[in-house]
Amino acid sequence: MDAFARISRGICEAYSQALPGLTLDARASIMRLNADPGASRRPPPALDAPLEDMVEVSARFLGSQENGWVAVPTGFAMLPADQARRLSLRVVHHGMLELARALGWDPVVLAGALHHVEARALRYWSEGPWKSAPDRRHRARAVAGISDDGFGHVHVEVVTAAGDLIVRTEHFDAAYHGDDLVRACKTLRWKGSARVSMDPYGFTWTDQHRRTVIDLDGGHSGAPRGQVVADWRGK
Repeated sequence: MDAFARISRGICEAYSQALPGLTLDARASIMRLNADPGASRRPPPALDAPLEDMVEVSARFLGSQENGWVAVPTGFAMLPADQARRLSLRVVHHGMLELARALGWDPVVLAGALHHVEARALRYWSEGPWKSAPDRRHRARAVAGISDDGFGHVHVEVVTAAGDLIVRTEHFDAAYHGDDLVRACKTLRWKGSARVSMDPYGFTWTDQHRRTVIDLDGGHSGAPRGQVVADWRGK
């Protein structure tokens, strides 16, 4: 159960990225797939069982959201990561097809969401907008993603005005919901022409223990306690 919940988080968020563009008419904005031990009304199926044995969706509108139940196959936790992602996507997509049948959607439309996830190599990521330094010598953006362990991460990229990459930071811990990660990328700001900062958890107020700072000139003096500073002198 834990293995499925973790690796399917990125799959669900990537699938959700495509849904707003499909103009589907729904009673709720969320479908929750429940995969806790007490949620499924079926025994754990085998890994090669039909998808119908792994997921079912209720046609009833419950608690302001649509609901489905996942019976995680026995042995799922032992699958290689790429196979686990692929099976997670099949389960999520089948759940959405079940919802389509219940709500009268054209199931073919959902192929757009499936292809979106496949085009991203079965991973979630979100790229923030490029923002120019005050002196226009550099541009920076934040890129967020979700790892197979279900946790979010973000890194910062800095390029020259001509577009040559000069900085790609390590991954910093970040929010793990897609909307929060999108918001986190948008918090990136230039502090002068040699320093960028952002909040990987998506908050915009001053919180020195969350803010990440990238210093292009190596001038670390004055970096508030709790900030992470990367030195890229001479770039």
